[in-house]
Amino acid sequence: MARSLKEQLYRVLRDAIDAGRLEPGLVLLEGHIAEHFGMSRSPVRQTLSRLHEEGAICRFEGRGYQVGPRPGDIVRRSLGAGDFSASRIERTDTWRTFAEGVERDVVLCSMKGRFELNELQLARALSVSRSLTHRILLYLQSIGVVEKVKYSSWTVVPLDDARLRDLYQARRQLEPYMMTRAAEALEDAEIRRYLQRLDDAARAYPQVPSARLDALENDLHHEALARGNNAEIMTMLQRTRPILLISKHLLGSSIALPSVAPFFDEHRHVFDKALARDGGAAGRALDEHLARSEAQVQARLSDFREAGVIDVPDYLREVAPS
Repeated sequence: MARSLKEQLYRVLRDAIDAGRLEPGLVLLEGHIAEHFGMSRSPVRQTLSRLHEEGAICRFEGRGYQVGPRPGDIVRRSLGAGDFSASRIERTDTWRTFAEGVERDVVLCSMKGRFELNELQLARALSVSRSLTHRILLYLQSIGVVEKVKYSSWTVVPLDDARLRDLYQARRQLEPYMMTRAAEALEDAEIRRYLQRLDDAARAYPQVPSARLDALENDLHHEALARGNNAEIMTMLQRTRPILLISKHLLGSSIALPSVAPFFDEHRHVFDKALARDGGAAGRALDEHLARSEAQVQARLSDFREAGVIDVPDYLREVAPS
């Protein structure tokens, strides 16, 4: 898993100090570091505080910190690329480091009832900037898990029986059609790779982590379907992802894995029909799989609502039914 921005920044600064590239007495300013690395001040502030607690930098009679355990002769200069030549900060997917945990919290709560999410409290809980938490929430909004209410407040969309039924209706209308088209576009090597992944997981079952199960679901319900070449339908299907998230965050954790692999044979049947270039049969096989899946997921959801226990984080607040 990718490290958070502040963890990466800490290692970059600590390595530069230990190697002497940031020399004793050098003044480190929060704003200058944020500008140099192109990040917000929040992770910089937290990183400097940590380095101060460790004695790598110190306070002095001036603004910012000095490198070294005690104040000394002041050195002021601009930071350059050479100061951090051995290190690089990866910012592209930093938000994904936190998104998985937030997704799990929100999805589990959505199965229990109505909740509100406070964006400011989420940023504090994660010790990250508002821009990062906002990106996480935009992702959750894109998959139909949360909706924006006002400035810093979001509502968790409840996963009740009616919504689950609606989501499955949408999938059964759209996915078989896309599979019929995809069967003509998928290459044999692609299909065989999907089949091999299913066979590998079947041999290892039940020693299969939930992340791997989710990846296998993604093989059929996203990657393969995307070869049907209709971006608008794929965008619509993105809103039905909460169905897959139920199993992703329940199986193997809150609910024991079934004695028999949950979907491997049904996925294999769809891919076998696609490999035979029978698009109509592949679409029908997928529709049959979705029909059986709905009953299974509905049962899991019902059991979890009745007996499942969740630890509600501070940034989520249950709302009484109106």
